[in-house]
Amino acid sequence: MAQLEALADCPLAGECLHIKAQLPHTVKSVQVDRPIFGLVLHGAKRLSTTRQTVQLQAGDVFLVTGRCHIDAHNAPDPVSQRYLAITLNLCDEVLHAARILWAQPLRSDDTQLIALPADSLADALHAWSNALRQGHYEQARAALVQMVIWLCRQGHHALLAPPPPRLADSVRQLVAAAPARPWLSRDVETALHLSGASLRRHLAAEGTSLSQVLRDARMGHALELLYTTALPIKAVAARAGYQSVQSFSRQFEARYQLRPADIGNH
Repeated sequence: MAQLEALADCPLAGECLHIKAQLPHTVKSVQVDRPIFGLVLHGAKRLSTTRQTVQLQAGDVFLVTGRCHIDAHNAPDPVSQRYLAITLNLCDEVLHAARILWAQPLRSDDTQLIALPADSLADALHAWSNALRQGHYEQARAALVQMVIWLCRQGHHALLAPPPPRLADSVRQLVAAAPARPWLSRDVETALHLSGASLRRHLAAEGTSLSQVLRDARMGHALELLYTTALPIKAVAARAGYQSVQSFSRQFEARYQLRPADIGNH
């Protein structure tokens, strides 16, 4: 645990996020687009989807197996008054390598949340954190592949089931790379080689719209900044593409049922 916590101060550990909070709070309907691995280091966490709820304490690992919306309650430790968790998106390279090495049929599995003690993945976590601290990213990813395969052996095949492709995911990734940019429909059309009519038609078929995807991508970026930095809310709003703090705060609260200040890092 001490080795994993030391990653919070390691400038080479750029692949993982260190989620901090000073106040207990609940954030609603966080959009998850791909599998996420996480570890609670201080405090407690509760994750809920429409189908599952898991309770986590310091020393517990959690995985979100794929696309879903999550309600998350984060509570600082009552003694240290700290909440700290590490989260990491499982990248395409890791998942692709794990699928090749698994080389077996995937059983039907609708599990969205996995929780288990960190001790059960001690070897893989040690190898991963040690490689990150040394800046050996290829070794760190190999350790994550090992972890994913071990989880599949335990029956958690949902991690390796590729989600159906969605245009909204491509748009969201595009906007997330430059959330402060004043995106217009023609910018997205040019980047994705689509006509305006095709863009609107495909997004409507997925139950969304360009304005909704833009808002979700910017809100997701803002949520990450609020958890991982001590930037003033005005700066968070600007980096997420909002000139007005009031407009940003209003939309953030409507999206997550949480005020930006309620996380307590600012």
